[in-house]
Amino acid sequence: MSARGHSGSRAGLRTWVGPLFKAIGNARCRTWDFIHGVDTSGEIPLVDLEFESEQKTAGLEYQSHHPAIIRDVLSSVDIRHQDFTFVDIGCGKGRVLLVASEFPFRKIIGIEFAPQLAEAARKNIASYRGNRRRCLDIEVVTADATVYELAPEPQILYFYSPFAPVILNQVIDKIEDSWQKAPRELLVLFSGIVPMRDIGFGSRPQFERLQRGRYFDLYRRRPR
Repeated sequence: MSARGHSGSRAGLRTWVGPLFKAIGNARCRTWDFIHGVDTSGEIPLVDLEFESEQKTAGLEYQSHHPAIIRDVLSSVDIRHQDFTFVDIGCGKGRVLLVASEFPFRKIIGIEFAPQLAEAARKNIASYRGNRRRCLDIEVVTADATVYELAPEPQILYFYSPFAPVILNQVIDKIEDSWQKAPRELLVLFSGIVPMRDIGFGSRPQFERLQRGRYFDLYRRRPR
């Protein structure tokens, strides 16, 4: 077979393998939802939701990793969980909040500016049938992350590429302003394609990258 033939075969393979793996992953997530009595699956573009916000077009679609990936990442962070509040910025339907509740965080907060998604997250928290929960103090706040005021306490901030770069930079500026007012232990788990990671917290010298994994980067706000 010619080199061109091999290239065509690889291209053809990619056209169906990618969608197949995605379909398998979606089926696994729907199974997890069914077992736990929740609805966290699906990909929902914010522009399809009926609400008004200046930031709406800069918000990306709701999506989430499989719970096993989220659990593995949270397990890899070497901290005393009870000393930290976990904050999911752009929490969508709340899958990450539910998995985070398996860890003994001091508190868990989801920030979501789409009212329909925030309400879905609250319903999921109320109906969740999880038998490994170690944190029951979970709150979902309907708010714009560019203006939301973080509490002056140790935190882990979680992002799954929820914003376009222009909004992400505003959110990072707000986080930095919060830290300047109240220096504290501040960690960031950021998921997304590598270029998005690099133009986000990776471009800020005050944030030290502690880990780079397949799905996530882990950053720490450097002390003074």
